[in-house]
Amino acid sequence: MRRAIATLALTLLACPAALAQEPLPPGLHGADKLEALVRRVSQVQASLKTLRADFEQRRTSRLLAQPSVSRGRFYFEAPDSVRWDYTSPRPMTVLLTGGVATTYRPLEKRAERIEVGRAQRRVFRFISAAEPLDKLMAYFSFTFRDPGAGGNYTLLLKPTAHMIKKRLRSVEIEIDRQSLLPIRVAYTEPDGDSTQYSFSAIEMNQPEDPGRFVLTLPPDVHVVQLKLGSGE
Repeated sequence: MRRAIATLALTLLACPAALAQEPLPPGLHGADKLEALVRRVSQVQASLKTLRADFEQRRTSRLLAQPSVSRGRFYFEAPDSVRWDYTSPRPMTVLLTGGVATTYRPLEKRAERIEVGRAQRRVFRFISAAEPLDKLMAYFSFTFRDPGAGGNYTLLLKPTAHMIKKRLRSVEIEIDRQSLLPIRVAYTEPDGDSTQYSFSAIEMNQPEDPGRFVLTLPPDVHVVQLKLGSGE
């Protein structure tokens, strides 16, 4: 589930500085304003070819006395290649490309490979930057909050699709008022556990290292091959 949530963050990530947008048309209210906002964000996502960013992941759980905080570097290349390089508190790489997700923990000398089937790949697609925000309206209901001048917009998404309801209770997206692009994403699971992603040092549509989405494992790494069930 955490791997899917990490990929979900990608569809909600963009760069305010690099993609300054014209303000929303004046006089819009309610559903019309929500529609205009989603359309504008989706246009930017549809043009996304590559993306790099520093990230902070903050996870809160009823099983943890304190929030768990992880940091690292994130990479994306269209249409659906994703890489998360965690640097703290422990190094870990999560790579999704070609329908296979690999999690590599170098200190444990262990890697897990999971073949992602057609249903799961569709989930990864609509929660990735390859599937613009407006496509999520087929799977979520949207509530829109506007605090007024000086504050950022907030979208609260509630799943309407059964397969998503089993995994997510809600998704909250903070959208920068000037760039009209997401800057913070928080996910709450059915049991109340939550994960929040914050992004910085973002670069979009820059040339990417051709080997970025190839993960070469040392010969002493134990590789476990897994397969997701149809309901996962």
